[in-house]
Amino acid sequence: MFCPKCSCIIGRILLTLTKSLELFNFCHLLNIYLYSIIILKIKTMISICPHKLFIYAITACIACIPSFGSPAGKNNDWIDEIDSYVNSNPDSAIILCNDAIREHYPLDGSEKVALLTIRGNANFTLGNYDTAKADFRKAADLAFDIADTLAYINALSDLGVAYRVSQQQDSAMACYNHALNMIKDGRFPDMEANILTSLAILFANQGRLKEAIPFAEKGWKKAKLTDDIETQIYAASSLGSALFLAGDHNRGLATQRSIIKIAERKGIPRYILKTYASVIAMHNRLGNTDSVNYYINRGRTLLDKVPEASIESVGFLEQSFVVLTKMGRYKESLDIQMKILNMLDSRPFMPLHLLYQRIALNYKGLGDIERMNDAYIKAIEIADSIHQSDINKQMSDFNARYHAAEKELAIAALRHEKSRRGMIIAILAGVIAATSLLLIIYLRSRRRKTELANIKARIEGIEQERGRLAHELHDGVCNDLLGIELALAGGRNDTAEISEMLRATRNEVRSISHELLPPSFNRLSLSQLIAAYAYKSDGFVEYLPSQDQIDLDMEQSMNLYRIIQEWIANIRHHGAARYATISLKQSGNETILDICDNGIAFNPDEANSSGLGIDNIRQRVKAINGTIDFTRRNNINIMSVKIFK
Repeated sequence: MFCPKCSCIIGRILLTLTKSLELFNFCHLLNIYLYSIIILKIKTMISICPHKLFIYAITACIACIPSFGSPAGKNNDWIDEIDSYVNSNPDSAIILCNDAIREHYPLDGSEKVALLTIRGNANFTLGNYDTAKADFRKAADLAFDIADTLAYINALSDLGVAYRVSQQQDSAMACYNHALNMIKDGRFPDMEANILTSLAILFANQGRLKEAIPFAEKGWKKAKLTDDIETQIYAASSLGSALFLAGDHNRGLATQRSIIKIAERKGIPRYILKTYASVIAMHNRLGNTDSVNYYINRGRTLLDKVPEASIESVGFLEQSFVVLTKMGRYKESLDIQMKILNMLDSRPFMPLHLLYQRIALNYKGLGDIERMNDAYIKAIEIADSIHQSDINKQMSDFNARYHAAEKELAIAALRHEKSRRGMIIAILAGVIAATSLLLIIYLRSRRRKTELANIKARIEGIEQERGRLAHELHDGVCNDLLGIELALAGGRNDTAEISEMLRATRNEVRSISHELLPPSFNRLSLSQLIAAYAYKSDGFVEYLPSQDQIDLDMEQSMNLYRIIQEWIANIRHHGAARYATISLKQSGNETILDICDNGIAFNPDEANSSGLGIDNIRQRVKAINGTIDFTRRNNINIMSVKIFK
């Protein structure tokens, strides 16, 4: 007979076999784990017991367990069991789907389509959109091959959602349209409602609310033909949100309240709670504090009737603490956040680092700066590591069950590093772009200010020049004409004297008119114009031309010519000068204008206060980026202007 130890092990195997056969009728998926337990026991027994033949027979019997007959209807039960993990524990859903698909037991085509769709939804929940799309495509292809219309439409609908979230709008639209074309006969109102609602969300996400609302209305109309409360909530919430965002607040709230009534009539707490989150957000946006408090309080009464970590409970709690923070009720909001963090197996919709950021805001509102800093640090650590500790734990679990964890961990690390590098590059690019933009704005502003200053200087120069000419006309020409008038009125018949006075007045007027005329730079150079000016001065001005080529633009030449006119007029009328000399020369990168006269000693400070046109000259020099200097040597006044290239 068998050794005692062997008998004990065989007894355990038979007990396990009996239990597995009993459990098989209730939960077919447990066979996956029973296989591994039994096989491990058999291998251990073989190594210590010579009765291998008997054990091989037991192994063969165990291997036949799947064929002992699992009622076909029971498969739907364990598929539904796996599907229930999609939102609450997507990692487990993926593992169970992988085990089932790896042919531990026979699967028909529809079951495999269902498992692929479930695995795709689990990956979608985790944010693995590329993997999810691959699963949905496989499910759609297989459903098409086996002519399972309902499964094909369902896979297309899920694939469209994945494309929409991945910003592949054209592909999403193609999936939705193809699915709609297959259900126009009205046989599947629930599927039609889901697809129409998904189309509405697609348009709404692009800001095309006017196009989104008709699809949402059709989806809600189809949803009301079904008994599926989840489909009705999905359609009504989408329609209400679209109407609200489009500005039709009353219809949006009315639609939301209608689905609340349906959920309350069904009497299922988790569905009632699910409808409250959207209406709370709407009332908060409208500033209806009483309504916000009303629905929050009603929702709190249902929390004990709903599983603590369910998506309905977590969704309601998250919407509640967001609204409470905005209302300044920081302590209540913080209590809810702590409750979510302390839940076992909860999966908040809000990313964990953003949740800690909102916790920090509540601590700030409460004046607890130390805990606020701790929360911010925690948020930064989580965002920076992308939940590295959780990933490491998951990889360790995978390594125990499968022997591919090292490769997956390496891929995750590479993606993390790539993400960090991409973030750094994006930040640097943003900083460079912002700096460049600010520099451009600054340079344009400075150039505009310079242009305005130049225009202002020119206007002031023109006004001062007009004032000077007015003084000359008043003090010179007007006085001369008055003298002639008095001579004629006094009966003086000295024709020669009166003729001389008229000739002097005419020359004065001609001199002033010449100064008013703009210089003809299109025909003559600056040097030639200065020579002509000296010739017309009746010997008062002597021009000493230079042999150098004077290289000045039109604006510089015009301003230098006006400076000469202004300065000569000043020294002639106010400086008691008998003559003046003008020289213009080029010295390297400098153009130098010197005007010398033998008048009285010139004091620039006194000249500025006496209004002798010095301000006008200084403004012109500044406009051409030059400098001006006044000196006196050997009883000669020298005014020197330098222009730099």
